[in-house]
Amino acid sequence: MFADKLCILSDEELVSRYCDTRDHKAFQEIYLRYKDELFRYCAQMVPHRCTQLMEAFWSVFLDTPPELQRRRLKNWLYIRLNRLLCTPDKDTPDTDNRSDDSARAHGDALHSALKGSDVLRAIQQLPRMQRNVFLLFTECGLSLATVADIEGTTLAHCRAILEESRNSIEHALYGSARKPWKSAATLAKEAEARAAEENANNKATEERVDKKQTGPQKPRVTLPWGKTSKVAAASPATADRSVEVA
Repeated sequence: MFADKLCILSDEELVSRYCDTRDHKAFQEIYLRYKDELFRYCAQMVPHRCTQLMEAFWSVFLDTPPELQRRRLKNWLYIRLNRLLCTPDKDTPDTDNRSDDSARAHGDALHSALKGSDVLRAIQQLPRMQRNVFLLFTECGLSLATVADIEGTTLAHCRAILEESRNSIEHALYGSARKPWKSAATLAKEAEARAAEENANNKATEERVDKKQTGPQKPRVTLPWGKTSKVAAASPATADRSVEVA
């Protein structure tokens, strides 16, 4: 099969072809598809030994290609690389003859690149689990269920970690929510206004309560001769005259 035909094959078909034939062109197609994103992920997780780990990773893939057994190649790659990231420095396979100074130079270059971006620097400040969950889900495009399986935790816990990582990055970039600055005089005036408004509301509430308790009152009717409709009590003299007998 010509090289231009390999590009139409799926990842899993390429792996199967490489397992059966050890066709280097099939491996090269897989490598071109994933080398950049795997390197970016590894660089943000362990920048000081990223180059060494990636060379070891692809070397193992060449020697012993995976048997996917109906799994996606992308998931397998990140699961396997994540296991390699968890190995101590002394257990990392050595696949080249470069000196420690050269490896250190590569690590310093990656550190400088990460510090040059506010977002990448904020990601580097996250705890390892938060950084791993955030990168695998946000940048690498894995499902949250796969990320939870890689971290060996529940889906709910993984979702909470992802939310915490996003909040931490947002806080590192923008800080806490800022409030507009106000002078002491302005704050005092606003306090007085709030107190006056509260007193007015309390007074209105008390008046409504009083009206409900006393009930509606009928207005007094003013008579034409200046007396109200309420009849005054008769004086004693008037009472005596009313009972006189001629």
